[in-house]
Amino acid sequence: MIRKILVPTDGSERAEQAADFAIELASGIGASLIFLNVVDEITPAYAYEIETGANLNIAELDEERQKYARSAVGRLVEKAKGAGVASEGKVIDGHPWQEILKEADNLGADHIVMGSHGRRALAAAVLGNVTINVIHGSKIPVTVIPEKKEQ
Repeated sequence: MIRKILVPTDGSERAEQAADFAIELASGIGASLIFLNVVDEITPAYAYEIETGANLNIAELDEERQKYARSAVGRLVEKAKGAGVASEGKVIDGHPWQEILKEADNLGADHIVMGSHGRRALAAAVLGNVTINVIHGSKIPVTVIPEKKEQ
């Protein structure tokens, strides 16, 4: 039985779609949600700057990454609470796929729901895909939500 679902998010539209699915799933089965953002220092600064148009020094970049992560998680916690689903948010530092797997274990998650790609797609091309590593390393089921295609 699924009681606790871990939902990694990077604040992207695909992560939001995965969160929407997780909220609906949790609502239907009475599970709780944990939204997790892993702030990683391996994502090249240029990838973040290309997306935001920002030209930041290292300290400013770290602060912006943390602020973005807290905001992304906070939005999803509020959305889940609005749907009547118990949820919490967590922001940690580290390597995303490794921390996702550690947190799933530490938090006693029964299931992971995540998007197929996120805002770090450029970095993923260089560093490896977070979702693929989570799928291959997970001891619990992982549901991957593909991008919604406009019709």
